[in-house]
Amino acid sequence: MRLVSDDSIVMWRMRRADGQSAHAVIGPSSGRAVVVWFINGRPLGYRDFGDWTSALRWSDQMQAQNWAAGWRLASE
Repeated sequence: MRLVSDDSIVMWRMRRADGQSAHAVIGPSSGRAVVVWFINGRPLGYRDFGDWTSALRWSDQMQAQNWAAGWRLASE
């Protein structure tokens, strides 16, 4: 299964003071939506959703949790 497609969109990019980076990508997957998250450019995990609204909400929650853990938004 290919998790990131040409139709995927980067939802957010974050950095830590120690130089680590993280980002999340959302994309279509068989009529559904999938969110893949990365640490330092390597895929760490993914989650499949039945609809885009749930996927977007979950991505926002993950970003908020990262912020609480010391990650900050990064420019592209």
